[in-house]
Amino acid sequence: MFAEGFMRIGIITDIHENVSMLEETLKVAEEHKCDELACLGDIVGYDTRFHDRSMRRSAKSCVALVESHFRWVVAGNHDLNSVARLPSWSNGFEYPDKWFIMSGHERKKISSGRVWCYEYDSPNDLSEKESDYLSRIPEYIIPEPTKDSMLFSHYIYPDFTGSTTIYIERNQQMKKHWDFMNSNNLMFSFIGHSHSIFAGFAYKDSGLSVKAFHSLPNNNFFLGEEPVVILLPPLSGDKGKTGFSIFDTFSRRLSIIATGIS
Repeated sequence: MFAEGFMRIGIITDIHENVSMLEETLKVAEEHKCDELACLGDIVGYDTRFHDRSMRRSAKSCVALVESHFRWVVAGNHDLNSVARLPSWSNGFEYPDKWFIMSGHERKKISSGRVWCYEYDSPNDLSEKESDYLSRIPEYIIPEPTKDSMLFSHYIYPDFTGSTTIYIERNQQMKKHWDFMNSNNLMFSFIGHSHSIFAGFAYKDSGLSVKAFHSLPNNNFFLGEEPVVILLPPLSGDKGKTGFSIFDTFSRRLSIIATGIS
C-alpha cells in the first residue's frame, strides 16, 4: 500500500474500438495492482487502412469500459471527430460550418491536408449516452494528488488532441510544450497518438541532438530527476507490438507490458 500521493497508474492510449484488447488490458491492470487508470485518447475511430479487420470492435463498449474504469480520460482527435466536436487548436485552419457533413475526401481537399479528415474511418456504434461522454472529456488533465506533477494528453501542446497532421520530430518543435510544462511546474508529460512501437522520450536539454524523441526497445525505465515527455505505445494499431504502461509514482519506474498483436 502506497503512502498518500503515491500510486501505480496504468496508462493506455489509442484503443481505436478494440474492445477485446481493452478487456484483456483491464485484467492485466488488476493483476499488476494498479491503483488508478488513465486513458490518453482515441478511444474510438477505426481507420480501415491501419487496423486489423478481424478484431472485435465496438466504440460503444470501449467508451462504456473507459467511463466506468478510468479515473483520468482525455480526448484524442478521433474522439472529437466521432461526436462532431472541433479541437481548441487547428494551426490556423478555419473549419467551415459544414465540416462534419462533408465527406472525408471533401474535407481533405478544402484543408489541403493540414488537419485530419478521417476519410477512411468506418461508421461506429456509439449511442447518445457514449457520445455525450465523449463530448465532455477534456483535452488535457493535470492529475492530483501525485508525488510529481504530471500531464496527460493525446499529443503535444498546443495540439493536445493531435488534430493537425503535424508530427513532432525535432527539438525546436517542442518549445511551446516545454513552456507549458514549465509554467505549470510539470515533471512528466505522457502522450500517445504517434503509434510508436517503443516508448519514446524527449528531454528539454538534449545536447546536440536535433531529434525530439528517442525510442528505446526496453520494457522498464527509470524516469529520473528531470522533466521528460514520454510517448507511449498504442493499445491497438497496425505495427504489431502494442502496449499497456504502468507508472509507479513512488519509484518513478515506467513499465511497458506488451499486449500482443492487435
